[in-house]
Amino acid sequence: MTCVIKNINGLIRVKVDSFKKACSYLNIEYVEGNYVLEPLDPYFAGLIDTDGSIVFNYTSNRIECNLELKHNLYSQKLNLDYVIPFYKPSRRILLRNKKNQTPGRIFKSIAFKFQTVNGMIHLYSYFMKNRLYCDFKFYRVTKIKDFIKIRSYSRYPKDSPEFQVYSSFVLD
Repeated sequence: MTCVIKNINGLIRVKVDSFKKACSYLNIEYVEGNYVLEPLDPYFAGLIDTDGSIVFNYTSNRIECNLELKHNLYSQKLNLDYVIPFYKPSRRILLRNKKNQTPGRIFKSIAFKFQTVNGMIHLYSYFMKNRLYCDFKFYRVTKIKDFIKIRSYSRYPKDSPEFQVYSSFVLD
């Protein structure tokens, strides 16, 4: 355990309180991580694997990457503006009703959303360099390049071959 803690010390940016307890227990001095993620930092891919999502937004006709974390001192410091070159996320503090665990309990979360059509290719490039372990999420990312080619087909008549290609993509 000491070896693991020493190797990741300075790299932890969320779940810091638990990590500090582990450091304290093992008499290891805690090293704070850099909350500004560098371009192409694989830490972001790990966050998406655990707490993020890759979704097809049918209404906006785009593929998006969303990350929602519990809002606290550490998640608030997180800066993802540079992790995907040429693509900055929107950042919002949200109030959520925690229905599944404590009905009526409100909690705060922080959301980072990569949701632009022009940014999809940058999202694709990032995850091709930093592969997601979740096959389902990675599969969605691999579809971005093909989707960019056919996304305009959504405006074709429903009985056209182009719209059929688009429909098949959406079903996939």
